[in-house]
Amino acid sequence: MNGILHNISTDTIAAISTAMGSAGIGIIKVSGPLAINSTLSLFRQKNYTVLPEKKIISHKMIHGWMLDPDHDTMIDEVLWVCMKKPHSYTGEDVAEIHTHGSHVVLQSILEQILNTPNVRLAKPGEFTRRAYMNGRIDLTHAEAVMDVISAQTQQTLTLTSAHLTGQLKKTIESMRDQMIQWLATIEASIDFPDDMSDEQDPSDIQASLTSLIDQINHYIADYHQTAIYRDGAKVVIVGRPNVGKSSLLNCLLAKDRAIVSNQPGTTRDVIDGQVNIANVPMTLFDTAGIHISFDNIEQQGISRAKALIQQAHLILLVIEAGKELTQNDFQIYDEIGNGKMIVCANKIDQVQHQNTIHLPEHWPQPINISAKYHMGIDQLKQTIATMVTGNKDNMPSPEFMINLRQKNCLETSKECLEQALSACVNNMPLDCATIDISLALDALGEMIGVVHNEQMLDQIFSSFCSIQVRARKFNMVKNST
Repeated sequence: MNGILHNISTDTIAAISTAMGSAGIGIIKVSGPLAINSTLSLFRQKNYTVLPEKKIISHKMIHGWMLDPDHDTMIDEVLWVCMKKPHSYTGEDVAEIHTHGSHVVLQSILEQILNTPNVRLAKPGEFTRRAYMNGRIDLTHAEAVMDVISAQTQQTLTLTSAHLTGQLKKTIESMRDQMIQWLATIEASIDFPDDMSDEQDPSDIQASLTSLIDQINHYIADYHQTAIYRDGAKVVIVGRPNVGKSSLLNCLLAKDRAIVSNQPGTTRDVIDGQVNIANVPMTLFDTAGIHISFDNIEQQGISRAKALIQQAHLILLVIEAGKELTQNDFQIYDEIGNGKMIVCANKIDQVQHQNTIHLPEHWPQPINISAKYHMGIDQLKQTIATMVTGNKDNMPSPEFMINLRQKNCLETSKECLEQALSACVNNMPLDCATIDISLALDALGEMIGVVHNEQMLDQIFSSFCSIQVRARKFNMVKNST
């Protein structure tokens, strides 16, 4: 299905719209032709009277109770509201039941609704998919909904807002309009050369192509700058035994996550925790002390530590302040290789003169800390944030938070435009460039959903099912610097 939106709502769907767990309020959403009737049949007003359909006012909440018809009992006191098409999120008739947030209550009401003929449980992301298919939102807006739900920091939410307001869509549409204009002009000059007042100047096309390629490169750079805010960063704490890795983990998390002991080798496996540093969601990993060991369990922990080093966005190499580096320290440094690292000279509280730490010239300058007494931790957090994001004072703020799918569409469009530009530079006939420009146009169309297929939509909207899992995982303690 390319460029055409069809109303797919031949049936009615229902689901619990609020997260699992106890809460003051829970919401059940129903969308489709039977949304209003299926919920009204279970809804009772004061004195247990049925609400006449003629008294329904769209977007107005009505107080009442939800009925269990099998046992002729009331399930819970609720607020019922409907939103008649097309003025609803999905563009269909929508009904919502706002009830108390007990999972038992929500599940009981949902089961009664699903017992209604031709009403089924919604698939992951199906409400938003229907909103897209019914033309209520574009694909970038649909993906922004996922980003808002799973936003882990205020910065993520701020970057996503541009998508919700349609700015990304408008930008891509403007780029597509330029391409359509080029195609029309080129094809007109080829098909009707006698009717064209002036022959199309190839230098004009080259300049336009170059400008658009630069614009696309800018948005691809936005992806690399903002991906860390969307996906989070892996920060791995490594070092030899008993240098204070677990103490540093606990200090950064502001809670006792790992066991701290003076006995070397206390940590034998990877321990992780989530934290928010300078608006960046991070997962911190405390690893087993890397050294030569003949203990089978400890060897497995060391192997996992080495594997994490290869996956990390940033590595905190912990050494002991005021003491000479050991062979193990050098081996760990070599293990890190070219990975981003911060050297943390821990236990500075035990050193009388804090400027007596000597490292090889090729090592990064260490940050002096005391995980036990929280000395130097603010500086460490600031350095972590800078190295993870790559932010510089003179770096412009990104316009959009492009996701991986959108970046791939931009890269495909860019490659096609570069081929078209090459044809122009090499003085090939202009019609040779039209195929590549058309392919670039389709790639941008796929980005905003003008061009789409069912497999692509299935992949996008099925990811809704993992949103609440990710959101719970990164429900972090606020530790921003």
